[in-house]
Amino acid sequence: MSLKAIILNSFKRSLVQLVERKALLLMIVVIPIVCCGFLIDLMSQGAVEHVPIAVVNLDNSSMSRNLERNLSAMQGVDIKMHCASHGEAMMALQRGEVLGFIFIPEKLEEKTLGGKEPVVSFYVNYAYFTPSSSQYKGFKTVSLLANGAIVKTVLDATGLLSPNDVAATLQPILTHVHGINNPWTNYSYYLNMSFLPCLLALIVMLTTVTTVCNEFKYNTCGEWLNTAGGSIMVAIASKLIPHSVIFTTMGWVMQLIMFKINYLPLHCNPWHMILAMPLLVLACQSFALLMICVTPNYRKSATLCTLFGMMSFSFCGFSLPSEAMYPWINAVGYIVPIKHYFLISIDQALNGIDLYYSRMHYAILIGYVLLPLPLMWRIKHECQNPVYVP
Repeated sequence: MSLKAIILNSFKRSLVQLVERKALLLMIVVIPIVCCGFLIDLMSQGAVEHVPIAVVNLDNSSMSRNLERNLSAMQGVDIKMHCASHGEAMMALQRGEVLGFIFIPEKLEEKTLGGKEPVVSFYVNYAYFTPSSSQYKGFKTVSLLANGAIVKTVLDATGLLSPNDVAATLQPILTHVHGINNPWTNYSYYLNMSFLPCLLALIVMLTTVTTVCNEFKYNTCGEWLNTAGGSIMVAIASKLIPHSVIFTTMGWVMQLIMFKINYLPLHCNPWHMILAMPLLVLACQSFALLMICVTPNYRKSATLCTLFGMMSFSFCGFSLPSEAMYPWINAVGYIVPIKHYFLISIDQALNGIDLYYSRMHYAILIGYVLLPLPLMWRIKHECQNPVYVP
């Protein structure tokens, strides 16, 4: 049989398997699009706003009411209820009616003007990280503004300083904060540009392990290898190339939704990101093949891919800055392909720097394709001597 016929038969067998296994097709096509739509819709409002909170005001003085008005004027929080006691507010927090509350003690104004340093407490439910961070920022800002207003009142009352000197004493250095490339602090810009490709990478790795190791599981690996003319390279290529095409298409659909429909930042030539997507898909497939070569066992290789895929959400700097990590944890993030795609998206789409400075990450994604090649004999040996271990 000619090489062309062998390749055609091998591709035909892979396509028939792909169409027959509805669950696999669902995982490749439907799940990425559904997850993309869900996350895009979830963060469609950009920054988190109007987080429900409660207020416990036991002072009811002009100072405490002014503090409450300043808090209600903030966009990040929304005062949903007023509670008569600390216990009532805590019960509302535990029932999920509010995500936090601020506690203003009795005689706040009297103690403040008397120099007794009263304590204003705020409680935040950090089970929901993003809205909790927003309300914590609101509580902290109001507290600092209140402290500044009190000190200004005391200094003005002494008459020792002019109004300009009072302002200089309270804030000796005036700062202006400018969010580069994201002045709106839109969470969708940060999270969707990282979470969606990472989710796709996880699905690619698990699908690759599933489609290859199913040959071991159902004891069809001998037939698979024979159809490919005994060449493990032909067998692997014919099985994964159809997946590569579909996953790349799904990745481009994600990019279309992100950059053209939801207008996420794209400060580079679109081809820079378009070409990065097939490199990411091929790199993730090669990484999964490497895990199969290391341990040609369905359960173990799937566990390794899941472990690295889930760790990517944290170790690659999506949710925690790399600078805040231990050096060895930061180094682990560079093991997985999605880290390099993430850095490409930051450099190209978000910052729009010259392509020259991202060349290393493109090269590394291409290099992942070469990693499993020296160990392909292990997959071939498993096909020739199948011993499936659950």
